[in-house]
Amino acid sequence: LCDEEDGTRSVERGSYEHCGIVVPGLSTAPGAEHDPSNLCLLEATSGSGIACRPLLTRLEMSRSRSVILLPLSCPGERRDEMDTHNIDDDDDEHAMSEKTIYLKDTTRNELTKFRNKWLEDSTVQNYQSAHSTLSIMGALLYVTRLYPTFPIPISPSAWLVVSALQECGAAMKLNEKQAQQTRVEDFTRDGRFFERDTVRLRPGWKFLSPVVMRENSVS
Repeated sequence: LCDEEDGTRSVERGSYEHCGIVVPGLSTAPGAEHDPSNLCLLEATSGSGIACRPLLTRLEMSRSRSVILLPLSCPGERRDEMDTHNIDDDDDEHAMSEKTIYLKDTTRNELTKFRNKWLEDSTVQNYQSAHSTLSIMGALLYVTRLYPTFPIPISPSAWLVVSALQECGAAMKLNEKQAQQTRVEDFTRDGRFFERDTVRLRPGWKFLSPVVMRENSVS
């Protein structure tokens, strides 16, 4: 999260510089798909291309002053069904409707396919060598307001996350140009109240309140 002019850094204000999407981990051990420690962060990077690293490890490695986690809720899912320290995973699953369980499983499977595809494409196309150039060009085109005329994402990391949300059925299928014009901070704006600069989710899907993982209020 970039500094605001008044020297503060907060969830509600400022410009986010980078984002990734939480996806199922690479472990194939029995029950691993329901193990929180197996979650990974899929992100676009300059050093490793499209990278998939354990979420907890990635958070510990981050040098960012401000980090938030934006939970995603599917249709029919209630807040009291979310995993908590007082609810066992098995009890949590049984508390959900069959339709919600099916939808969550389908989303998990689609994110796994997306993860595998992008990791493979990143290696084949040597994405890591192009990430920095794409990021610089996207930033320049945005500042000069020329981005609508070029097929280049404003933010490669935001474009990756939007693509993942579309692939798993959570986000509306925008045309490629609209997806490429997504900025990182657009994820924090509720599409019910903003006409522009927001990520449009399908009916029933919604982002919950941000969870602050790390925040320094003074730069």
